[in-house]
Amino acid sequence: MLIGKGADMMRIKKPLLLILYQLPGLPLAEGYTRLMKHFGYTNLTALEALSLMWMREPNWVLGVLAFFGVSTWESLLVYLSTKIWGTDYLPLKGMLILMTCQALIFSIYGILGGQSELVQSVSGNYVHASAAATGGLIIGYILKKFILKGKQ
Repeated sequence: MLIGKGADMMRIKKPLLLILYQLPGLPLAEGYTRLMKHFGYTNLTALEALSLMWMREPNWVLGVLAFFGVSTWESLLVYLSTKIWGTDYLPLKGMLILMTCQALIFSIYGILGGQSELVQSVSGNYVHASAAATGGLIIGYILKKFILKGKQ
């Protein structure tokens, strides 16, 4: 069965495009957090932190799969937030949403789930929060510039 034309197709196409556009952020986030891990500011990279949602030991391969799932949900939240909050200051709204999602993941799985490696120092929290903030700014900018073109 084919998906309907017109409005139904656009309703599916825009969130899917946003999800695909944000996938290049994976190497950026991993590279930044890996560099900060090398300098001793954090004990986990982005992919290692995401893999700890399911395992006791960090694993970057599972982190890639987790990134696809988590980033898809985050992108959809940013896209659907435009229906509630509008499109003004969208990069800042994207930053707020991604930083909140990152904080919830670290809090739920780190503190409540007993994953002691997810409990970060101040510098580790800063590294992961700044990575989420940068990702949110990029997703908000991409959404505003390329997907919602001219929609005010």
